[in-house]
Amino acid sequence: MSVKEILEKRRSVRHYDPNYKINSEILASLIKSASKSPNGNNIQATRYLVIDDPHLRDSLLPVAFNQQQVKEASVLIVILGDYQAFEKENIIKIHEEGFQKGFFDESLRDYLASAAIHYYENKSKEDLAIELTRDASLASMSLLLLANEAGFDTITMSGYDSKHLRSVLDISERYLDIMLIAIGKGIKNGHKTVRHDINKVIYKNKID
Repeated sequence: MSVKEILEKRRSVRHYDPNYKINSEILASLIKSASKSPNGNNIQATRYLVIDDPHLRDSLLPVAFNQQQVKEASVLIVILGDYQAFEKENIIKIHEEGFQKGFFDESLRDYLASAAIHYYENKSKEDLAIELTRDASLASMSLLLLANEAGFDTITMSGYDSKHLRSVLDISERYLDIMLIAIGKGIKNGHKTVRHDINKVIYKNKID
C-alpha cells in the first residue's frame, strides 16, 4: 500500500482488541525505521517510552481522561523529546560517528558540528521545546504510517494531564512529553473526518 493510500484510508481508532499482542521485535523494527525521520541537525532527540506494565496502564487511564485505548491497545508509547540532545557533547559524538562511517570528511564533520552547536547555544528552553516538538512529531507521523503499513491501527493522543503523567511515570525535567501513541488491532473502525478543501489550505507568496 502506498503512503497516499495509507493516508486516505487511516482512521484514529479508539477501540482495540485487548488480547492482541504486538511482538517486541516488530515494535522495535517500526521504531527503528521511524527514527530515520528528518530531525534538526541530526541530534536525534526523540525518545519512545513504551508502557507495557498493566498496572501502569491502569494508572494512566484517568491521566488520559479515561480513553480506553490506553489500556486496550497492544502498545502505548509516550513520545518524549530529550533536552540533553542539544548538548555539545552529543552533537560532537554524533558527527564523529558519521565521520568514522565515511559519510563525510573531517572538514564537513567540523563544520556541521560547529553550526549545530552555535544554532542551539543561545536558544531559550521554550525555543528548544519547539525544536523537540517538531522533530518528535515528524518521527511520530512516520511511526503511524509504518504501523498502518504493517496492518495495525493507531491513534495519537494529546488529551492527557501532562503534570499527572509525568508524576505517574516519574519523568524528569530532562524530557518534554509530546504525545501518546496507541497501536494495536482495532475492533471498531474509527469514524471518517472532514478535511478542508485544498483551496482553503494552500496560499502562494502571502497569507491573509
